[in-house]
Amino acid sequence: MNTSTTQQQTYLALWTPGWYELDQSLEVNVTSRFWFFQSAPSDYPEVERYDFVFFNQLASGSNMQVREATIVSMIHPQLGQIKKIDAGGLDYIFFRLAAPEVVVNAEEDPGTIYDAPIIITDWSVAVELANVSEPISNVA
Repeated sequence: MNTSTTQQQTYLALWTPGWYELDQSLEVNVTSRFWFFQSAPSDYPEVERYDFVFFNQLASGSNMQVREATIVSMIHPQLGQIKKIDAGGLDYIFFRLAAPEVVVNAEEDPGTIYDAPIIITDWSVAVELANVSEPISNVA
């Protein structure tokens, strides 16, 4: 569902964790190369709403493409605006824009939050992208 503004065209992407250090870390206002599914898994929530779906190795070992893009914003229905997702360890850290960060187990009990009275069953994050390149490489 791309949207167009007077300044830049943006696209909506879905980030759904596979946990176990299989996911990409994301940060708002950062331009980088990201891995996306060529064709998204059909069991992902509301996948038809999204222009892109971030790749993770739990869902597939191939079926991906690399594109350069800029992260414009990220939002989770319960956590709100997110400025960074650090998926580089046995715990993932969600840095929220207007609240303390949330530390989540990604190994022994994936999706369990430490020291917070929140229960989240769907960790999917809507990510707004800009400056999305054509595919740099594909892996079937």
